[in-house]
Amino acid sequence: MNSTLPTFLHTLRVGDPQSSGNLSLVPVFHEKYIEPDYITLEEGLNAKLLEVQELEEGASVNNILLRNKSDQLALLFEGEEFLGAQQNRILNVSILASANSKQVLPVSCVEAGRWHHEHDDPNEQRFKVANRMHYARGRALENSAVSMNLDAQETYRGDQSRVWRDIEQKSDRLKAQSPTAASDAMYVATETSINDYVSAFTHAPSQVGSIFVINGEVAGLEIYASAKTHKQLLPRLIRSYALDAIDANSQSENGEDAPSKSDTARICKTAEAFVKRLENSWIKQFDGLCLGQNIRFKDNRITGGALVHLDRTLHLCAFATKESSDEPIELCD
Repeated sequence: MNSTLPTFLHTLRVGDPQSSGNLSLVPVFHEKYIEPDYITLEEGLNAKLLEVQELEEGASVNNILLRNKSDQLALLFEGEEFLGAQQNRILNVSILASANSKQVLPVSCVEAGRWHHEHDDPNEQRFKVANRMHYARGRALENSAVSMNLDAQETYRGDQSRVWRDIEQKSDRLKAQSPTAASDAMYVATETSINDYVSAFTHAPSQVGSIFVINGEVAGLEIYASAKTHKQLLPRLIRSYALDAIDANSQSENGEDAPSKSDTARICKTAEAFVKRLENSWIKQFDGLCLGQNIRFKDNRITGGALVHLDRTLHLCAFATKESSDEPIELCD
């Protein structure tokens, strides 16, 4: 069993929370962070070093094709959303792809009502990357499904029917209509509020991760090996968690106020407790899709995964599961 993760988690340090309305961000620091020796999806697509498209032999709902045309490794993150091609998809698991390689990516559809290209030009039929991750609550459901399928079949499959059902229910709550049942419509409908959240939070020097807290309870954690990578992805992460924060407010009679000083201290302790619980949770190791190892976390209130390569934790994400909303995480003394 890989011993990197427990050590890594034990040496994390949380900072002072930032808050806006019912959403708080607790920064996470690690004394040893790296300079990236990889390109991210956004960087690779912008530089035309990466291409993502439907499979060459014929499109498949739950698989798409990554081409890495560069001499660098390519690091893609669980929850990244691909826009275009025959329907929008999200990535089921983080992956480190070799240089000059092709890799089939396991994905889930987040646009149930479309199965066609919107452009005749083949160059316009490739995927683009969204300016957000899939919303955190949906990622928690998919993460849990992937872990179960890894256990049962050693495959990085999610639960497609549940993805569509969850998007439909959330879209109804947010009154976001889409002719193709695309999750994208929710971000369009709440764009102004989401942008307010994005502008309220900042990246701190040496910050490698963030713990997001909604209405006083941890929703999820995102950690990277590089502070530079975290800074690049932070606006996309905030949009993801902001949609859940907006959804949570829509279900309450009164909008949540910004936390008080005493609430802020509690948020910090709650974040620390979440990391501690993650450190002590059940873990199981699987081969990564291309390079590295994929580590899965699980207990009755947390689901998560991490990509580790050469004893470096490249990405770690973890989410509070539904059970935790009924039983708050115990605080540290």
